[in-house]
Amino acid sequence: MSQLIKCSVCNGYFNWDDDVVIVDDEYYHENCVELYPMGFIAMLDGDPLGETENDDGEMACMALNDGEYIDVEDEE
Repeated sequence: MSQLIKCSVCNGYFNWDDDVVIVDDEYYHENCVELYPMGFIAMLDGDPLGETENDDGEMACMALNDGEYIDVEDEE
């Protein structure tokens, strides 16, 4: 016999048609938590590289420390 699982917030049991959110092996009803789109997945040739916070990149001078990028003036 399988064990019934309860929501970590409301302690209510899950029905077969409930929307479930799983975070670090804890189970929640979808309407018991707030979901926010916090990032994007970067892909390379169809394989996921990982999550990123920006959807279209950002300027190197904002993301990298001095000396970790080539300055436009250095190229001239």
